[in-house]
Amino acid sequence: MAFPDGAPVAGGTTPAAPDYSPATWPEPVALRPRHPLDPLGTVLIPPAERRLFTRAATGGPAPATAFPTAELPVVTLPTAALPATAFPTAAPAAVPVMTAPGPLLAPPARHPGPEDRPRTRRLTLPGGTEARRQRLLERVRVPLRARHRIAVLGDPTEEGTVALGALLGGLLAEHRAHPVLVLSTTGTPGNEFRTGSRLVLRSVKPDPAALRQALDEADGHYPVVLADTAGAPPEVQLAAAGHTDHLLLHARACATGARTTDALIDHLTALGHGHLVHGAVAAFTPAAPTDRPVADRDLLPHFRTRCRGALALPHTAPGRRPRTRLDHLELAALVGDAMAERQRAGAGTLEVGAPR
Repeated sequence: MAFPDGAPVAGGTTPAAPDYSPATWPEPVALRPRHPLDPLGTVLIPPAERRLFTRAATGGPAPATAFPTAELPVVTLPTAALPATAFPTAAPAAVPVMTAPGPLLAPPARHPGPEDRPRTRRLTLPGGTEARRQRLLERVRVPLRARHRIAVLGDPTEEGTVALGALLGGLLAEHRAHPVLVLSTTGTPGNEFRTGSRLVLRSVKPDPAALRQALDEADGHYPVVLADTAGAPPEVQLAAAGHTDHLLLHARACATGARTTDALIDHLTALGHGHLVHGAVAAFTPAAPTDRPVADRDLLPHFRTRCRGALALPHTAPGRRPRTRLDHLELAALVGDAMAERQRAGAGTLEVGAPR
């Protein structure tokens, strides 16, 4: 007995191993080398070389055709007309064509403008703003039977804003039916500027004698004359106070402005102008950025006990209407109250000629 590997067994000889070799070996197959891929595996093998084993061009049978080369039969559809009910006979609806040159965007939302608002009518309600304005205008338009002079004393207005004398003169000329002259100690002496037909702005030399001469020349030509000496030397301001019927004191709404106005009132009273101080009006404009402001509730009540009235006014830029019209009308109304009081005191008769 022998094992397949030909090992000897007990008591016998080693038989020969069987030969399983084929009678004929197949012919060797030539292998076509493959193109290696790159490290990332992104180079593909061409379609003609995707077969791993191909026979040589000679010595072997031709590869079988993958697909039949015979032509496919042609199917002819019947040409008979289909029933009338197979398809609808109505023509299809036309599809709109968009011809916009740019991207199609939704139109912007339209906000309602002033023309879309319903028209309203102003109603004059008792106690409202319009009623208060009418009451102030009645005080401004008080009849005047004598010449009336107003002197503006105190601090100058801030640069870039309308002077207080020009502002008050413009209000009086607008709401009263007679011309108003404003003499200003700022600017080039002799310059004159007219706004409209009733307001005249004239610059005079900041000198007491020049101011008195300008006041005398205005007599008989202008019923109301304002001498704006705010910011002028003290002797010029005192000269204006000695030739006036009413005082307007201007200061900034700060601690320094309040102390200066108090000192000016005391000085005028000591000089014998107590009656002018009692009927004066103190007007305060906003404090400068470098000053310490004082609240209106602390400033105005104090000066209302020393003068006829005190009020706070906003700055007014040139060429623009006052921001708070009622505040400026309140100033003109206080001046109108002084005019009415002087009329009741028995002032002389007014004789006014043509303005020059």
